[in-house]
Amino acid sequence: MAMQVAARTPKQLGCFGTRAWPRPSGGVSAVYTAALLPQVGSASLLFPVSPSPSESAKTQPCTSEQARLLQDMRLAAVLAHASVPQPHPASACIKLQGFDDPQVAFSAKSTGQLLQSLAVFRTCSVKPLVQNADVLLAAAKKVVGPTVVTSVVRHTFFKHFCGGECEHTLKPTADMLRQHGIRPILNYAAEDDVSDAPTAVESADAAAERASDCNLRPFLKSVEDAGNREGKGFVQAKVTCLGNCDMMKQVSAHFTSVSRITGHHVEDLRACLAAVLTPHHLHLFDNMVHRMESIAEAAASKGNVRLLIDAEHSYMQPAIDAVAIHLQAKYNKQTPVVFNTYQCYLKDSHQRLEADIHLAKQKGFLLAAKVVRGAYMHLERDRAAEMGYPSPIQDSLEDTHFNYNRCIGEMMRSCKDDKFEMMVASHNQASVEAAVALMHDLDMHPTNSGVHFGQLLGMADHLTYTLGGNGYQAYKAVPYGPVEETIAYLLRRAKENSDMLGGVGKETAMLRSELWRRMKCNNPITQFFSKQPAEAMLAGTA
Repeated sequence: MAMQVAARTPKQLGCFGTRAWPRPSGGVSAVYTAALLPQVGSASLLFPVSPSPSESAKTQPCTSEQARLLQDMRLAAVLAHASVPQPHPASACIKLQGFDDPQVAFSAKSTGQLLQSLAVFRTCSVKPLVQNADVLLAAAKKVVGPTVVTSVVRHTFFKHFCGGECEHTLKPTADMLRQHGIRPILNYAAEDDVSDAPTAVESADAAAERASDCNLRPFLKSVEDAGNREGKGFVQAKVTCLGNCDMMKQVSAHFTSVSRITGHHVEDLRACLAAVLTPHHLHLFDNMVHRMESIAEAAASKGNVRLLIDAEHSYMQPAIDAVAIHLQAKYNKQTPVVFNTYQCYLKDSHQRLEADIHLAKQKGFLLAAKVVRGAYMHLERDRAAEMGYPSPIQDSLEDTHFNYNRCIGEMMRSCKDDKFEMMVASHNQASVEAAVALMHDLDMHPTNSGVHFGQLLGMADHLTYTLGGNGYQAYKAVPYGPVEETIAYLLRRAKENSDMLGGVGKETAMLRSELWRRMKCNNPITQFFSKQPAEAMLAGTA
């Protein structure tokens, strides 16, 4: 039975609605061609084919959601390149064992850990509690004192979502992950877009510089630690932790005034900004770039460490993109060391990814991209409404999903053809399954294709552990740092995207199922009654 793909409107097609459709090469199955093309008006008539019964029999049934996601990814891969990948039989519905099997997915977890996860998820699903968590924590500190509150948080939410308070306490978590084919992404969870209060004898800029210098040390230590571990390691860094935010807003405003898509594509970054910034702000910019180069240089010297540059608020992202391209042009000549992040809930993200892919090919460096949906949606929309400019966020969740899938498809084909690297950073099972299926279509090996998968520590374990157990390059982002700073970081993420912590219905259902299975297996009374029907049947046939 051929896949049934949901029809797409011209708006959902985005830039595909105005681009020329390449004609597929010979030898492509009718089933694949039918699934590839979005059925939009006359667009569905471009290649009017019907699958034969023999071809239909080769394609396993799959859900309409999975078919739609894979269609979007394949479509992007085709439109980015003239050739069409020949799909493997039934690649549209590849399911790794464990995505839907609680016993396989949670085999690495103790019963106590499963109970803790279930309790945390149930608490996080209460949206009023998540939205007011900072106020409640502050009130609790006044009533019982900060020591008690910090201790409670450390042994509950911090223990679930974070790896430790310093590099030394990360080791047990990292070792546990590696035992199951998963590697850590070390993420020092320092505050962004805020600075330490200035002292009586220093300015606000001086206080920000002091804080940035302090933040540099844990990032360098993370690179050292990741480099000393076996296999490829990642370190996650926020540019706003390493530079002056007011300066970055000015830099971003300049690049946006030129072009939001290609304004950051400049031959000499410093020379370009020298004509725009004051000498003081240019000095602050130089300091920020120097700190980022220190981390990238340390990662490159290790040989097995990659640097993931986080995406942040849209009004500072152009400056971050400029620094990322500068670092990639310098350090990604032979190996993709520096990754930039593309937030697909931003309307311009696909165009920027396309432009950066083209620039990398033109300039001869290896682009590396982490593709995410995004975490600052509410803040972005509120700020746009307050300041009177159009929201940069996609108009609907479906638009975000479609944009994410086409970015994955386009970048994955570049990994195949141009030796780029990417990270599929998603907790969405359908997107992960479709990405795995596309890798299968493109004949990309799980371990050496340049495609990595990433989820947050304490979430989507059924995805990460299944991917790691099947040989894919699976990673967990492991935030660490002092409890106060790290919890503030997690609360901010939870507020920006409450679904990240609250929308885990499937995972909680799988947790309950596995807990119930273990209870039955370990309960003598339950075992006795569960065996009675079979034993009675055997007795009756004796």
